[in-house]
Amino acid sequence: MRVVILGAGRRGLRLARHLIEERKSVVFLDSSSDRCNAATAKLDCLALCGSATDIDMLKEAGAEDAEAVIAVTDSDETNLVACGIVSSSFRHVGMTIAAIRSINYLGTGLDGDVLGITHIVNPEQEAAERIVGIIDTGLFRDFEYFPYAGFVMFSRKIESGNLFEGRTLAQIRREIPGRFVVIGIRRRGNVFTPSGDTLIHEGDEIGLIVDDDESSDIYGRLSDVHQSHMKRIILVGGTRIAKFALLSMSDDLRRRVMLVEKDSAVCEKFAREFPEVIVLNGAISDEAFWEEERLYQSDFLAAVTDNDELNIIAASYAKRLGTKRSVALIKTNNSYIPLAEAMDIDGVISTTNTTVDAIVRFLRSDRIQSLHTLFDGQLEVYEYQVQPGFRYIGKKLRDVPFGGKITIAGVRKKDGDDNYIPDGNYLLEEGDTILLAAAHSNYAYVEKLMTARKES
Repeated sequence: MRVVILGAGRRGLRLARHLIEERKSVVFLDSSSDRCNAATAKLDCLALCGSATDIDMLKEAGAEDAEAVIAVTDSDETNLVACGIVSSSFRHVGMTIAAIRSINYLGTGLDGDVLGITHIVNPEQEAAERIVGIIDTGLFRDFEYFPYAGFVMFSRKIESGNLFEGRTLAQIRREIPGRFVVIGIRRRGNVFTPSGDTLIHEGDEIGLIVDDDESSDIYGRLSDVHQSHMKRIILVGGTRIAKFALLSMSDDLRRRVMLVEKDSAVCEKFAREFPEVIVLNGAISDEAFWEEERLYQSDFLAAVTDNDELNIIAASYAKRLGTKRSVALIKTNNSYIPLAEAMDIDGVISTTNTTVDAIVRFLRSDRIQSLHTLFDGQLEVYEYQVQPGFRYIGKKLRDVPFGGKITIAGVRKKDGDDNYIPDGNYLLEEGDTILLAAAHSNYAYVEKLMTARKES
């Protein structure tokens, strides 16, 4: 199937790479010949140079019968208009997705209401929600909630002295009560599915699925910083991401927040809109300012300015001076992510990655209730409802040909309140909601297996 991507920038390239790995046919349409040439040089794709709002160019790119047209140019207006043209002119296109950053265009219930666009993704709102999720749980990587199955997923880097360090998964299961499963481990850049004999080492990053009702206990064992412990929270940068984050917080949580911004006019605007927040006018790069305001005496610092380098430096400097936890926002250059992670920063949030993850979830929503990723997209977890006619209804899990490529991480019964982690004797029933974990490279296998129908 063909996917047309409007915009061959960093978001478009990362999304295309993801889709090409799934053997999708990708066509770029971009106004820059340099970006088009770079896309075809790096990826197995086609690229046309032209305007995303030119209906003839859209036709040439194959938008008329594409599985999806995704607009991720740097212009909100271009993304809106291009998707609007596709939605109104091409009746056979599967879906249209537009990346929109401006708050003026956004609100609840927009999907399908603006120019007939199927889905709208706000990169900055996605990043802000990730920051608030970190504050709520103290979990700095890949925190996601599966609403239908009633489980949460997250990853955590194992530090020296952590309860998991130096134990096998079998030992951990015996020593820690509750319903959870380790679905993957990233060790020195390599991701693998562990067994009960796998020994956890310092520096490992583990991915877990946990029953939501028991998640607080697991958070407490893995993290010493979450909302109940955060008395002083610092946001660096009076940006739209900071605004989205504050809008998502409760009044009580906002009272613990201190916003640092060097532009006095921006400070005045935030102070009027969020009277609960302490707003400081000063440059985060000024060492004297750190000392004067005792910024390092905080539980959590998120650097969310529009400058990637400044965010990394501020988050790293805060940790060196005594801040308990810090995260840095990466907006323009994903190549900084490994550097930031090597500088004692607890979490790195990439607007590119969060945007692409949101788009991928929309692309698969016709077959899967939700999808989230771990380890920079290397591991995927699907929330899938067993449909009528599924070939393996009534079969035990051990008799389903998962081929060693899929882990069943959780199940919730149809119309039931109970969720649990099944064993091999579990019988699949119509309406069950199941969580499946698999490497991204095995997506085609997952799709084929989970859409298999009973023979008539």
